[in-house]
Amino acid sequence: MVYKGQIKERQPWVNVLIFILAAYLTWREFAAGQYIYIILGVIVMAACFFKKEHHISDQGVDIVYFMFDKVFKHNLWTWDEITTIHPDYTKAAPNVMLHIGKDVVTRSFIYKKSQVAPILELAREKNANIYIDDATQKQQQEKAQEIARARKAAKKKKKK
Repeated sequence: MVYKGQIKERQPWVNVLIFILAAYLTWREFAAGQYIYIILGVIVMAACFFKKEHHISDQGVDIVYFMFDKVFKHNLWTWDEITTIHPDYTKAAPNVMLHIGKDVVTRSFIYKKSQVAPILELAREKNANIYIDDATQKQQQEKAQEIARARKAAKKKKKK
């Protein structure tokens, strides 16, 4: 099974506005004879058609890049390369942010709460050596509140 992550996408009107602005600037630079900037304008216009998706599957963790709705590139981490998974229930609430680590590099993926438990089970099944932080949502919220209290106390102490 493939679990698709949630990614904030640009509104279509923003893409249209960027494309029109880049096309105008490209035309203007062509008229001025500044040919190096034409290349940059074309790249910005093409970027309006760029999309990406986050997938977690039996193969591993994958970021799929699309250009003009065709697969442009895959960036796959297989399960044997992944070393840690840390769910963060507070940062992306009401969803859950999964921090997936490979050596010292970390990727953050956002999933619905209902998808997190099967993903963690899949990770345990595919690689028994993965460290999975099992802190529950309640434990993470309590820890965040403790940190907030400590910061507030430190600020008060600093002011005195």
